[in-house]
Amino acid sequence: MTKTTAISLTVSMLVLGSGLPLLGNAQPTPPPPLSAPPQAEKIPTAAESTAPRPAPAAGTAQVNTNEHGVRYLSGGVSEDERQELRALSNQFNLELMFAAQGGGEYMADVQVRILDSKGGIVLDALSKGPYFLAQLPTGAYTVTASANNQNQQKTAQIGSAQSKLSFYWR
Repeated sequence: MTKTTAISLTVSMLVLGSGLPLLGNAQPTPPPPLSAPPQAEKIPTAAESTAPRPAPAAGTAQVNTNEHGVRYLSGGVSEDERQELRALSNQFNLELMFAAQGGGEYMADVQVRILDSKGGIVLDALSKGPYFLAQLPTGAYTVTASANNQNQQKTAQIGSAQSKLSFYWR
């Protein structure tokens, strides 16, 4: 009999600890309420962590520096890019703008070549959009913009104020 009582007692303790009802009239006391578990940080699954994320809407402008130490930036295809370039334009002393004559549609993929007063190439780059910004040393420059198999040339005097040149193609 001792074995039966010990087994019954052990089973009763297991049942009570599990919260399962006992056979018969005895009711276990409910366990005390648990406090809310702490909020765990969601860890992304492997699929979520490798999924491509959309590019940020702002902050996409990339300032480049060429072998002569000239900083430049181009773009402005979208309105967001134009706003970003406008916000950064005060860091540059030359602003170029490219558009079609008549309708005024903006142009991209314009080759820009800037020569110093001695005819040396200071900057040679492709504009990714209708705006091209450059930071040049003080002096006189010749700016050539090429698009639609046409070259246009203008001069710029760089000093303390920003110089702005506009190029239009037929």
